[in-house]
Amino acid sequence: MEQKQDDGSLSFLSIPADATYKRFNCSETTQQKIVNTSFWVIDYLEDVKTRFGSNRFLVKIKRNLEDSDSDALKFFTNSQEIKYVLGKIRELNKFPRRVTLRASQNRYYFE
Repeated sequence: MEQKQDDGSLSFLSIPADATYKRFNCSETTQQKIVNTSFWVIDYLEDVKTRFGSNRFLVKIKRNLEDSDSDALKFFTNSQEIKYVLGKIRELNKFPRRVTLRASQNRYYFE
């Protein structure tokens, strides 16, 4: 088997991601831009602090399940209904899950 020459790059080292500290390296969107659309919820991070406050959730989504991670999107939410549903999905170990984001005035929720 051919050995690759160390080119000095970080990618050469093939360091695996730290499973204890997740990051979603994808484009960000807003809840307002994806209302009334269906997508796959892939994962989420709890208790994220933003300039709008603490205890926000950062949600990673894909339009199609087979999309690459570079095509994924992420959005922040403080919706108690969405937080509750995400917690239940994690509790049941049922990610990814297809949902539709709905809104009623300032209230956001999954169907």
